[in-house]
Amino acid sequence: MITYLAVLKKDINIKKLEALLKSKSIKLASHYKTIGVVKLESNTSISESEFQEYFISIEEEKDNLTI
Repeated sequence: MITYLAVLKKDINIKKLEALLKSKSIKLASHYKTIGVVKLESNTSISESEFQEYFISIEEEKDNLTI
């Protein structure tokens, strides 16, 4: 399973997004409302171009996150 972090655009309908993701076999694992980020899980790679109307960017989660 590949995990992705995606930055949401403003005023996105989460229910509509969740239905679209489900139809593409992508799981919405978490929604961090305060920072406008969602965590996605998929067995296949996710293309940023497929979701341009919903996300500013999509990145594969890595273990090198530092603050």
